[in-house]
Amino acid sequence: MEGPQPLPAQPGRPPGATGRDQPYHVLTTGCPPYPGVARHARWGLPVYRGRRLPPALADFAAPRHSWERLVQDVLNGVPPASARERKQPELRDYQRPRVEKMRAAYSLGAPGFLLADPTGSGKTPMAITTVSGLPVQLVLVVTKLSVVPAWRAAIDFFGTGAQRWVVINPEQMWRLFEHPWHPLATLPVDEAAAIAAQSGRCRVDFGAVITDESHILADPMSIRSRLHARIMDRADGERPWWLRLSATPFTAPHETRYVADLIAHVTGAEEPGDVDRSAYLDWLRECGFELITDTGGRWHHVDNAHDVERVKELLYDSAVGASSSPQELGLPDQARELRPVELSADDRRKYAQAWHEFRQEVGLATDDETALHGDGRQAALRRVQRASFLKTAHVAAVVADLVAEGYQVCVPTWFLETVHALVEHISWELKSRELPHRVVDITGEDVGLRERKRQAFQLGRCKVVVFNALEGINLHAGERNLDGEGTHATTAPRATVVADVLTGGKRTLQAEGRASRDGQHALAVYVYVPGTTEEAWLARMLRSAANTQALARTSADARALTELADQLDAHAGTTAEVPA
Repeated sequence: MEGPQPLPAQPGRPPGATGRDQPYHVLTTGCPPYPGVARHARWGLPVYRGRRLPPALADFAAPRHSWERLVQDVLNGVPPASARERKQPELRDYQRPRVEKMRAAYSLGAPGFLLADPTGSGKTPMAITTVSGLPVQLVLVVTKLSVVPAWRAAIDFFGTGAQRWVVINPEQMWRLFEHPWHPLATLPVDEAAAIAAQSGRCRVDFGAVITDESHILADPMSIRSRLHARIMDRADGERPWWLRLSATPFTAPHETRYVADLIAHVTGAEEPGDVDRSAYLDWLRECGFELITDTGGRWHHVDNAHDVERVKELLYDSAVGASSSPQELGLPDQARELRPVELSADDRRKYAQAWHEFRQEVGLATDDETALHGDGRQAALRRVQRASFLKTAHVAAVVADLVAEGYQVCVPTWFLETVHALVEHISWELKSRELPHRVVDITGEDVGLRERKRQAFQLGRCKVVVFNALEGINLHAGERNLDGEGTHATTAPRATVVADVLTGGKRTLQAEGRASRDGQHALAVYVYVPGTTEEAWLARMLRSAANTQALARTSADARALTELADQLDAHAGTTAEVPA
């Protein structure tokens, strides 16, 4: 069967067109072939010309604050809107000084700002309010696909309307670029992205860039990092002002590469440029870091009080960044519980053996950068995945207990198959207790339904959501304007039940953060089988999360995470890994 045919290179005249007075309608990715739809020669996007968009194409109309809408306005000669005369939405008391500090950084010539306040502090409204007050015309927001609609709604709510905004996800950033020799729009996505990152030129000059969850740029060689670098390299020699948002910016100092421009600005050092990791660490030492590592080459915050203080001095106490603990902002502490579950002797033997084999292949390297690749590692990972099914009934019981106590429950997990198994088990457990038993799942399989499912949970139509996307999903109580039409989420307390512990420290905190946002913190429950490698893995993961919190000035939470890891290690030392 033949797939969709490529669009012609030049726009054709649609039925009923009478001339060049017909407006352009730029269409989104996935638009099917349709009479009158053609790829625009310059912009590389599908375009329809006509007074009205046919009903068959309505679902592909350019959304507000999108790349397609910007191009559509340019093609139609639509000028930027004037500032709206309306009362600005109120910010919280602690948010106003943050906005003032960020605007001052711009005025003083800083290349950007790192806002590393904790999850739940409202970084999105602070960022939008800040940039809305800057003398820039075009703003780019890079954020996870699943949270793009929430950003667009927040821009409508907190923005002044005087600027044009483009909200895009990192995997689509290449579409902002052109290349003199390669028609990027006609190439496979991976190839187009690689070419754009290597030698593409951004089609427009952005005045400001906001990168949400900016820790996604920790790897300087990633496509998304290199695309960011090219956006910063404008033809006129000017750089966009770059606002970076992350509650979990780094786990170790070597991950600070994406804020090297800020460190250089404060220290007066020359930026390190495109250097390898060893050279970058040498540059950090020149900037006053000690970088003490253990015998395995790992950096730990408990051994590097000087480095933790140096990050604070350079990034948070200076004019280029800000971070505070939840206590300093008046937000609730993150509550966590360790919930060991007991399997039958036979199931526990299978579970422990799978983890034992996984450890033999992978070790206990739980850093976020660890790549679980290679045939051996993938096979070991699959064994752990199959073993995780043995725990689903116990996870379901924990979830049902919380629903009975009045919680709405979020269940992040690692494996797609585990998502499906948990949905089935949790629904059955809830139904058996005569509790509301609708459960929704959010995965990469249903991108088109993600927002509908998310809203179903937020509005209380279902009490449980299971998902394997650890970033970019807002599930907190009381979310304002969740649908862009003024509807607010339920105020029922949230709980997060972590079913699989196969994540690094930053991912762990991001998983907790799905329901701990906008001043609303959710109980986090970690379910594990004691006496297995999973217990040791969870301890390592919590220590990695403690490093992240220490570098984000959340020392109290770093201590709390370390104490939980100590509890697990103490217990692990008293139990055999595989029962006889």
